[in-house]
Parts: sequence; structure tokens; C-alpha cells
Amino acid sequence: MMKNYGLPKKLIKVGLNQMQNCVEMLGRLGGMIDFPVPPNSNMRKSCGKTITRYYMGGVRSFLPIATCAQREGVRLDQNLKVLDFGCGVGRQLLHFTRKYPAPSFFACDIDDTAVAFIQKHYPRVSAYTSKFTPPLRYETGFFDMVYSVSIFSHLNMEDQVIWLKELARVTKPGGCCFLTTEGLPTLKIFCEVFGQNETALRARLDKDGFLYKEYPDWQECVKNQNTLKITSLMVGVERSYGNMVLSPDYIRKQWPSAGFEVRAIVEAIIDDQQDLVVLRRR
Repeated sequence: MMKNYGLPKKLIKVGLNQMQNCVEMLGRLGGMIDFPVPPNSNMRKSCGKTITRYYMGGVRSFLPIATCAQREGVRLDQNLKVLDFGCGVGRQLLHFTRKYPAPSFFACDIDDTAVAFIQKHYPRVSAYTSKFTPPLRYETGFFDMVYSVSIFSHLNMEDQVIWLKELARVTKPGGCCFLTTEGLPTLKIFCEVFGQNETALRARLDKDGFLYKEYPDWQECVKNQNTLKITSLMVGVERSYGNMVLSPDYIRKQWPSAGFEVRAIVEAIIDDQQDLVVLRRR
């Protein structure tokens, strides 16, 4: 018999979903909410515990990507093909699709509960549930632009490499990728996770170029992901998953081997925390 891992917490999340539905209804009646609102349990997977945090977190991650895209000459006022890799429940898509109606937007995620929300509320976006490992279903050189928020900050080193190569495959030559990572500015918040002070972590990062620690309960979470699935944290995860920190020097030295030119690394620009890596497909 399957153990209902974390069932009490999942039941609490179901209750929070219901409470948020009431808040959303009042917000719509009052004219304060005019956008799709995901279930609270889905929002929490992208650090959006409230509707306000979900919305504003999307603004703070969308704007740097859009600004860097324009600086790289990406014409978002034209019918480009744009991919949100690891779209979640559309924290960035909400703002991209509102601000830029011309591009054709695509989205994928390993969490089918998140993809179902996108498919229902963003009919202009072509979304599907992807696998934890490549390939994606898109043709080689299909996209003019790819962006991804808080995915490479969780993948282990092996999966980092294969996904960089896959994103290079689906991006056309001259196209751009915008990927976020945890970097030097976030070391102070990871001291407890890695069990060392900031000075020691910086020394390790300078030496190895990356820090990785898998979530201690990821396998148990995956095993029981279908129990109240919409509240599960690890839907679609198949291999080691956790916290990954990358130094800018490591990215500049290693990521070009996937087929990219590293154009810029803007530190702590995404939601005041993550770095934004600007890549151009060679």
C-alpha cells in the first residue's frame, strides 16, 4: 500500500486553494484582478504564496528578460517563435502575452497540472507536458527566442549539460536564450542548505564553479506525487533534483561548449535574486 507522504500538508494546501478562490472572486468583483489566477498550491512552486506575490514576481522576472531581449535585437513586436521552458503556471507568460501580442508563444513543463492550467487559460500558447530528459518535441532551429526561469537553479550537473545542448538544438542560429541561475549574490541564503558559512561556500564556488545539494526527500515526494497531485512538489521529476548554484566564471567557461556564446550575465536581476544569463546560438 502506498504511503500518503506529507498528506496532512497536502490537505492544508487544498484548503488554501479554496480560500484563495474566495479571494480571487472578491478581487474580480472589485475590479482588482483581471488575469488568470492559478491554484495556490501551484503558485507556491514558483515562490508565489499570494496572488500579489505571484503577479509581482512575474513582473520582476519578465521585465529583465524582455529588456535584455530588446538589447540583443530580438524583435518582440514581430511574429517570432518564443519558448517558455519550464513554464510552471505562467508567471512570465502572463506578462509576455499581454505586452507582446505578435509572437507565437510555446510552453512546456514536466508538471502536467501546471500545463493543464496554461492550456485552459492561455489558448494562444501552445503548451505540452515534456519529459524530464530530452528531447523536446520541437524541430531543430525552431525558436527565435527561449527563456527559462528557475530551472537551471535546480538541475543536477548531468542534466544541466544535456538540457543546454537541447535548448541549443531547438534555437535557430543567431537566436537568443535567457536562462536564470543562482549565483554569488545568493550564497548568504544557502548557508543552512549547504551547512557552511558564506565565506566557505564562496571558496568552494571559486574552486569548483558550482554547488549542488539534492533535496533530501525528493525520491519520496516523487514516489507519492499522485496523491492529491495538484499539491505535489515533484510532479514529473525523475532524477536527482535540488539546489544548484553556478559562478559566472564557470558559466562563461563551460556553457559555450553546448553551442552558445555567453553575451552577458546580469547578477541578481531576476526577482531580486537570480542571475540572468544571456546566450546567443552560434
